[in-house]
Amino acid sequence: MPRPTMPHPHLVILRTVATVVISCIIAQAGWAAAFLGGSEDYFPYHRVGAVVAVAASVLGAVVYVVLRRSAGPVNVALAVALAVGVVAQYALGEAGLASVHIFWGVWVVMIATALTSWTYRHQMPGEMSAA
Repeated sequence: MPRPTMPHPHLVILRTVATVVISCIIAQAGWAAAFLGGSEDYFPYHRVGAVVAVAASVLGAVVYVVLRRSAGPVNVALAVALAVGVVAQYALGEAGLASVHIFWGVWVVMIATALTSWTYRHQMPGEMSAA
């Protein structure tokens, strides 16, 4: 029985970045849900988490751009779109546009999910599918 092998180091980096970014975004949604549900104590966590989510998504997009040959055009486009979306989400929150902020947050979660899914399914250029 063949032993499983580790994926290429670039894929490990990209998958780690996608996991960290989606984790930050899901945490944001959770903290928002908690304070919208009446637990005002969670609002400061949402505010701090917003800065963390912006930093993680922008740094993540930089990593995808740097590793663009390994990441592929779809993943790079998703990572950049996500970073732009998270920055816009932050701006909407700072502007006090709660309804648009919440609606836009759904879009951000969808893009983060797509990025994570595409990244975990992605293979290095030139690799054959195991299927």
